[in-house]
Amino acid sequence: MPYPVKETLSDNDELKFPVRKVFLIATLMASMAGYINSAMLIEFGIPVSQMTGVASHLSDSAVHLELGDFLTSLMILFGFLGGALLSGLLIGKAQFKTTANYGHALLINSTLLASAAIFSFIHSEISLLLSAVACGLQNALVASYRGLQLRTTHMTGTVTDIGVHLALKLKTGTPWPWQANLLLVLLVSFLIGGVLGIFAYRSFPNWSLLIPSSITALLGLLYLKVYYQKQ
Repeated sequence: MPYPVKETLSDNDELKFPVRKVFLIATLMASMAGYINSAMLIEFGIPVSQMTGVASHLSDSAVHLELGDFLTSLMILFGFLGGALLSGLLIGKAQFKTTANYGHALLINSTLLASAAIFSFIHSEISLLLSAVACGLQNALVASYRGLQLRTTHMTGTVTDIGVHLALKLKTGTPWPWQANLLLVLLVSFLIGGVLGIFAYRSFPNWSLLIPSSITALLGLLYLKVYYQKQ
């Protein structure tokens, strides 16, 4: 989807509410993505929040002619793609603009995760599909805020960008920017969310996805409440 045009923020902007808000959003979304990915990885042995591993599964199953694994990987890939497509249809714009569809997308995401929890009771791979759609929707939903590239469901680009910031710091001695701290928050949040997802799945496997579903529903309702109060 088209990303908003990147805005230039001054040093004084660092302490303003929008920046603190994006840190909070990044923490919540990356934590939930790590949580969901770990839960599905334990139950089905395949990730749903990042497509690099899924693509490797797809290649491996194709080489070994394992039709079942191939179709499962393909289902996850297209599920994630479908979630991103849905996000683009709801909120994709060339320029960032506040809209009620952000809240609607969060509620759809919550419904997808709740449905995935229901199907997990019968160990159905539909749970994988719904989780992948939810992750694709979430990743595209918060992929950019004021031009920042926020990858909340996979960490490859995030770790790469952290490395680039470190190199710039070592070569030029430039101040460590708040954008780099945001990348670190995304990485740490994803890791912590993954740990929580493992413990939650071990404790109550079939109910574990209801936690991110409930959080996403709450965020969606709060967003819509604030949005319509301002209209």
